[in-house]
Amino acid sequence: MSAGLVELIEAAGRHGFPTITVRPASFAQALDQGVTEKALRRHLKDAGVRVTMIDALTGGLPGESTLDPSDPSQRYLPREVFFPPDEDTCFRAAEALEAPFVNVVHFGYKPIPVDQMSDAIGIISRRAHARGIRIALEFVPGTGMPDLTTADIVARSCGPSNCGVTLDPWHLDRSGGSVQDVVRLSPGAFAGMQLCDRIPDPPGTPYVSGIGRVMLGKGQLPLAELVQAVLANSPGISIEVEIINDEVRRMTSDAAAAYVAAGVKAWRANFASL
Repeated sequence: MSAGLVELIEAAGRHGFPTITVRPASFAQALDQGVTEKALRRHLKDAGVRVTMIDALTGGLPGESTLDPSDPSQRYLPREVFFPPDEDTCFRAAEALEAPFVNVVHFGYKPIPVDQMSDAIGIISRRAHARGIRIALEFVPGTGMPDLTTADIVARSCGPSNCGVTLDPWHLDRSGGSVQDVVRLSPGAFAGMQLCDRIPDPPGTPYVSGIGRVMLGKGQLPLAELVQAVLANSPGISIEVEIINDEVRRMTSDAAAAYVAAGVKAWRANFASL
């Protein structure tokens, strides 16, 4: 997550990743450093990499925030979590990098009623639609979109043609969801998928965001079944890998890309259909 956007693009290209998601803060930082939008598109073309999603719009959403940069227990979070780029920056990033989706995450907020969440997302979705952008919704336990069912309800309330769900198996497992919950959704429900594996913490362990994700196949999640269920529901969606843990944070961007590429290759070798 500390990599600059050009660095990320080049590392992805060197290690065979055809697609990436992009943090809006890294896009804004690149512009501040004098990299033009045209130059970013050229870097993507030269690397053979496409951007599928801007991840994520978190600022300006309804509800009371739980984030406090002065709280010692939250100091491990990057600055952009406390001071996220605004909606226009996220939309501009999608337009400049030709990303079809902007991911919206109610991260760092207390739960709110689902109708209030739907109203707010509906407004964002309409503004995005006017700019040719689609909205993805990532659910996170403990927020206004705590589980798959709620995110799907909110997405459908906005019109499925412009709003879908991002499935992160980490959050699905934490929220008590299952493969069958994916199977039960109406066709075309998903906008994207973020793959990682998980070893659940012992009961009663306090949750800490941004740590503990493990390489595919190194945890206990039914990832192959989840991928098959998601692709059966929404053929052709993009799937990225999101391995966030202390081990990867200590790596250079190139080493991290190599590590993830090798892990994905090893995992896929066990499943001829993937």
